[in-house]
Amino acid sequence: MTRQEILEILKRYNIHSFSKYKELDTTKGNDYRLNVFIDDRYVLRINSDSITEERLKSISRLCERYRKIGIVTPKLYISLEGTYLTKYNAYNCYLSDYLNYKTEEELENECNHAQIKKEILRSIGRLSRLYTNVDLSLINSMWSIIDLAPLDVEIDEKQENLNTLISALEDSGEIDVVNKVIRFNQKNREAIEKVYKKLPRCVIQGDLNWSNILVEENHFKGLIDFNMSGTEVNINHFCAETNREISLDEFKKHSAPELYKMVIQEQNENLDVIFEEYLMNDLEKVTLENYRSIVLISQYPNVMGYLVFLEEDKNKLIEFINLIIQR
Repeated sequence: MTRQEILEILKRYNIHSFSKYKELDTTKGNDYRLNVFIDDRYVLRINSDSITEERLKSISRLCERYRKIGIVTPKLYISLEGTYLTKYNAYNCYLSDYLNYKTEEELENECNHAQIKKEILRSIGRLSRLYTNVDLSLINSMWSIIDLAPLDVEIDEKQENLNTLISALEDSGEIDVVNKVIRFNQKNREAIEKVYKKLPRCVIQGDLNWSNILVEENHFKGLIDFNMSGTEVNINHFCAETNREISLDEFKKHSAPELYKMVIQEQNENLDVIFEEYLMNDLEKVTLENYRSIVLISQYPNVMGYLVFLEEDKNKLIEFINLIIQR
């Protein structure tokens, strides 16, 4: 995009000059995404027609909520027409703050990741305590089970992940464990489906990976990238964000019971951090383990690990899966 084209868009936000800019193209297939960083002050985001004014209003409200609990998030700017969104040719454009902090990914070898994780978990509990069932978004977060997120097609992501694992187990001849996994998943989903509309929920950022977490002086500072944000059942959010995936080195080193104990113990510790800020109601207490079971068996990094472990030591993986099923 030329300097003049960028300036034409910025004028709609009452900005009439700038000194420098840098482009980052994150287009995926037909989903055009161009981010233009301007004077280390603004980010102009230019997209195909996937973003809407209502969506930006929801994101702006959510960012404001995070800021109210002390977490830095980008401010969205309103144009001279009174909207966040403006059109440029075939594209949707909007403008946000540039946040001049390093991400946890950029500081990977310098961060105390355990400390930052605890600070993030406390913020999850605090946000959920303050904004449960408040002005919910019509869009579901990427973590959603049963209800579908924007990128889900016919089934939610966790079911899609589990189908991948089931296919791999079938191909390896493990029909008995496949049947157990299917029954286990169905049992937990049926328990959730009976009550999930009554469960407390909150609007969340929904994509807490290291590339979206801002860090300052070895502490959690803020969040960027709200493309996956949306409404989520609180306890599903808690289970997803406290998930403990297993590395290949850990899988090689430890027995199945040791791995299972490690995963459960660490998730318990992380959930306890959230519960320092958030008090579950009785229905959440009853349903928590159903969500937790689905996360253990079908969250994306877990399943990707299980596919590798299946090739590394099938018997150990089957023993580990059986420990999950027997919970």
